[in-house]
Amino acid sequence: MREYFFWGAWFTALATTGLLFLWSLSFSPFQHPGQTANEAAIIFFPIMILRWLAIGCTIALVAIAWAQQRNLATYSLIGLMIAVVALHLILGLINVAVMNAWLSVEPVRTRSTNAIYVGIYFGLPILWMLLTAFLATITKQSQ
Repeated sequence: MREYFFWGAWFTALATTGLLFLWSLSFSPFQHPGQTANEAAIIFFPIMILRWLAIGCTIALVAIAWAQQRNLATYSLIGLMIAVVALHLILGLINVAVMNAWLSVEPVRTRSTNAIYVGIYFGLPILWMLLTAFLATITKQSQ
């Protein structure tokens, strides 16, 4: 059951990342100069929240499976979960800050700076998702 929940959350994170990518195609650097963000860009936030919640579920499930496999004590599992959730929160806040910098209306922005913002905005959650999938498969194989 936990494996189905993990992969369901993982594919939810992947689908929301794809949806955010499709919605972003009208902005720079995908189109130059690209449209400027307005109040309608607020629709990105609920989807981003869903994506980061799904990634958080995958991370928590991997941490629980790893702790059970290693027969860690309950207090060690709690400490591990606090550390993992704190790291997840920091990465999520970095992702929101990068999105804000990318979609904000600044007088001096180039296509290359927007490309860096997009690379971080999409690369950070994808890297996190790939890491959790890798750790989940390794944990599953070593059982």
